[in-house]
Amino acid sequence: FLAVFAGMRRQDWRLDVKSLGPWLVAFFGMIFVAWALSAYRAQSGRYIPYYLTCILCVLILVSTIERREQLERLLGQCSLALLVLGGAGIVQRILGVEVNMSYVDATLNVGMPGRVYGFYDNPNAFAEVLLLLIPMAVAYLLCARGWLGRFLGFFAAAAGMASIAMTYSRASWIGLALAAAVFVLLWNRKLIPVGIVVALLGLAFLPDTVFHRIMTIFNPADTTTNSRFPLYQAAGEFLKLHPVTGAGLGTDAVRSAIKDLNLFHGKDLFVHCHNIYLQVWCETGIIGLLAFVGGILWSVKEGARAVIKGVCSQPVRMAVIGGAAAMMGAMLCSMADYLWNYPRVMLIFWFVAGILLAATRLAGRESREETA
Repeated sequence: FLAVFAGMRRQDWRLDVKSLGPWLVAFFGMIFVAWALSAYRAQSGRYIPYYLTCILCVLILVSTIERREQLERLLGQCSLALLVLGGAGIVQRILGVEVNMSYVDATLNVGMPGRVYGFYDNPNAFAEVLLLLIPMAVAYLLCARGWLGRFLGFFAAAAGMASIAMTYSRASWIGLALAAAVFVLLWNRKLIPVGIVVALLGLAFLPDTVFHRIMTIFNPADTTTNSRFPLYQAAGEFLKLHPVTGAGLGTDAVRSAIKDLNLFHGKDLFVHCHNIYLQVWCETGIIGLLAFVGGILWSVKEGARAVIKGVCSQPVRMAVIGGAAAMMGAMLCSMADYLWNYPRVMLIFWFVAGILLAATRLAGRESREETA
């Protein structure tokens, strides 16, 4: 309402739905369809405010960001948030974190300290937030015009990197590696060989606990990995029965459907699918899944095209690159986890997506003005 009110002074101002692209508009529409068709409508209804908040976040960012200075401010605010989050993780490590046996296989990770979780109660959720914000801080570091902004971007990224290492979240580490690769590819592809060499050399300086944690990715005996296979199996059995419509919006609806059909036979409780693609499919059906994946890939593709073929200012270019890198890293991380299980993480996911779309829109406008 505030955005609409502020736009009343301009006759040409409108909420820009077109810049979201057809795929994301379709996905946002499927959110309400999934609620309406839910077999557990009351349970699904409480997720509508979460999704509506995220939809409005994306729509308002895309519709109200008109200048590169606004994007630069947003990148700076992302960096400041990351500095606070990363600092909290470092302080938590200094104070000490109790080892939670439900988060780690103690037999394969001997000597690993407790996993930091910051303000998010869960180390994986904390790592996912860091994964989304680190590329934005690096983007700000490379586009800030003053030394204060550059220092903020550098120390925010450094604090975020230190904290994400101390979460011991393997999926987020892999996602961050892909985010770094996408970032370098869009920023300066000539640096890719240098990046590979630096990454390989960096492995030699990793703490033993971090290196051993990475190695457990390939160990089939790891209990925290094995515990997810019954979840995947239950989701697969459900999708065989309801591939088109799904169970309805929200993890509660999916959990109730799995329980009513007696499809889960693991040792722990079925909370969610531990995979965003399976979860979205189970909630919104096959159309919702295709729209979601198509929407993110379309957003990244349009952003990449804007910075590769177009002519735009440095803050806009770096906002596109940071947003595209964060989205691709999050999508890879999502293959082993469900990022939206915590609404706070879901909002940050869509906030970064909104910055990517807004920056892409502004990049297109600057390119048209340059060629006019």
